Amino acid sequence: MDSNWNQIPEEVRFGIRYLSAHFYPKKYMARWSILRPLSMKFVGNVRGYSPQQYQEELEHFDFFESYFRDEPFSEIELPGSYITFFDELTKDFESGDIQRIVTRFHLVTEGILATTGLNILRSVGERYGLTQFTRGIKRIIEDEARHINFGLGLITDKGFALRRLNEIYPEAVKIVSDGRVHLEALAPFNEIMNMMEELRRARETRLKG
Repeated sequence: MDSNWNQIPEEVRFGIRYLSAHFYPKKYMARWSILRPLSMKFVGNVRGYSPQQYQEELEHFDFFESYFRDEPFSEIELPGSYITFFDELTKDFESGDIQRIVTRFHLVTEGILATTGLNILRSVGERYGLTQFTRGIKRIIEDEARHINFGLGLITDKGFALRRLNEIYPEAVKIVSDGRVHLEALAPFNEIMNMMEELRRARETRLKG
C-alpha cells in the first residue's frame, strides 16, 4: 500500500476499495468457485486462447489482495445487481457456449464494466499520487486490453452479439448506478455514465463493422 494512503479523504479511500472489490470480490468468491475450473475448461477448448491470459487474471486478484492486505475486502458489500450479473456469467460458462461466454465476459464485463472501473481507478490514483496503486492498475489495463481484443475476435455471430449487448448493458448500468453513492467520491457520476456509453457505442460499432 502507498505510504500516503491514509492522507487521502476517507470517502475517497472507501470509494477506491469499493470499486476495487468489484475486481476481487473476496466476500463472494465461494459463491462463484465453479468459475475457476470452468474458465480453465474454456481456455482448453478455445484455440489460440493462451493460458497466460488466465494466469494474468489470477495475478490481478493477487494485486488487489496484496495492496489492500491491511484493509481487506471481506467487509465490502457489493450490490445485488453485481451478484445477479455474476450468477448469470456463471450460467454462461456452465453452458459451454462460446458465443454466450464471450459476449457477457469479454464484450460487457471486461469491455465495458472493467474498462470503465479501471480507468476511474487509474485516474483517481494519479490524482492522489498513489504511485504503487496506479502502476498496478496500468498493468491490469494493458492485460485487459489484450484479453478484450482476443475475446471479441471470437465472436462469430454478430447479430447474436448485438442482441446480447443490448440485453446485458442495462445490467451493467444497474451495477454502477447501485454504487453511485461511493463512486461519486471518485468521479462525477455523469462522466462515469458517459464513459460507459462511449464504450458501448464503440463495441457496437466494432460488431457492425
